[in-house]
Amino acid sequence: TVYMIPGRKWGRHVRCHNCQLIYVNPIEKAGTINKAYSQRKSVDAPIIRGMRLTASQSQVRLIEQHKSGAYLLDIGCGEGFFLFNASRAGYATKGVELSQDAAEYARREFGLDVEARPFEELRFPENCFDVVTLWQVLEHVPYPLIMLGEVHRILKPGGLLALSTPDIKGVPARILGRKWWNVRMLHLNQFTTRTLTTVLQKTGFRDITPVSYKESISLLILFIPILKYLGLYEPLRGLFGPSSVLGRSMNRMMLAYSSRLDNCTMVGFK
Repeated sequence: TVYMIPGRKWGRHVRCHNCQLIYVNPIEKAGTINKAYSQRKSVDAPIIRGMRLTASQSQVRLIEQHKSGAYLLDIGCGEGFFLFNASRAGYATKGVELSQDAAEYARREFGLDVEARPFEELRFPENCFDVVTLWQVLEHVPYPLIMLGEVHRILKPGGLLALSTPDIKGVPARILGRKWWNVRMLHLNQFTTRTLTTVLQKTGFRDITPVSYKESISLLILFIPILKYLGLYEPLRGLFGPSSVLGRSMNRMMLAYSSRLDNCTMVGFK
C-alpha cells in the first residue's frame, strides 16, 4: 500500500529494502518540523486530557515493573500527564517538549521541570538517566536512529528505555488502510514490532521486549472517526457533536483496551 501524506510538500511513504521501515520521502528538514511543533497550541478537550491522565497511570505501572524510583526523562512529554503520575510514584522527573504551550501547561498545572526545546539541542551528560520514555514520539522524528543513539548515550548502564508508537500492522490500520488516522502530516515514520525492534538493536539496546499497557477511550471519540470515514459526520453533527445531549452521554461511556491493539510498545535496556 502507498500512503500519501496530506499536503504535497510532505511527500509519500516508502519502504526501506534493508530494514523494512516505512518512512516519508523526502524527509522534511528537522528545523521545519521543530518549528511546526513549537507553535502548536494545546487545545485538547478536558475529556481527552482525562483519558491521557488515566492512560499515563498504566504507563507508570509498566515502568515500575522494570525500574522503580529513579531519575526519569520523558521526551515529548506534552502537557505532562505521564510525568505527573511518575513523580507521584516516586520518580525524579524531567521533561522535554517542543510545544511551548504544552510545556507551559505542564509547568503551571503540575509544577514539572520541562524544557521547551528540541531534545537534540540539550546534550545531556552521558550516563545521566535511569529511565527514558518516548510515548508516541518516534513517528514524528526525521532521523529516529540518531535520536535513539543519543538516548542510549544518556542512559546509565542498565538503564531502561520504554516507548510506544502507532503500529501500521495493528488492527485499525489493517481495517482502514490508507484512511487510517495515523497516516497524517508530521507522522514521518510508520513502525511495526519487527522494524522497531530492528532500530533498537541497531542503536545498541538489548533485552528488547514487546509489552502493553491499558488505555481507555470514550465512545464518542471512538465513534467520530467512524462517522468521518463513512462521510456521515457533517450530516449528523447536530446529533453526535460533543455539545449535544447524545454526544455528552457518549463522552461519559469509557471503553478500556490494550495498547497492543494499535501501538507498538517496547522496553529495552542499555
